[in-house]
Amino acid sequence: MTTDNLFLIESERRRHRLSLNGRELFTFSTLEAAEAEANSIASYVVPGSTLRFELDFKWTLSDLEIRAATLRHETNSQASEKEMLSCGS
Repeated sequence: MTTDNLFLIESERRRHRLSLNGRELFTFSTLEAAEAEANSIASYVVPGSTLRFELDFKWTLSDLEIRAATLRHETNSQASEKEMLSCGS
């Protein structure tokens, strides 16, 4: 079974909110810190994985930027699915 996990980073001037599958996880003061935490979570789920964030939306009137990355992987057992649920999917 293929599982997709969507990581979003919503960036404003001084904060960067990290969400996983629509659930807000953390807020960071730098984009780099938000990306590092997302990669840490992805690496926990799929050891050795690395996310590549791309700019999906930019609104210059409010300095809002949204970046997204998708972690797609195969699960072979119910244990793996339960592990994913505990990570927020």
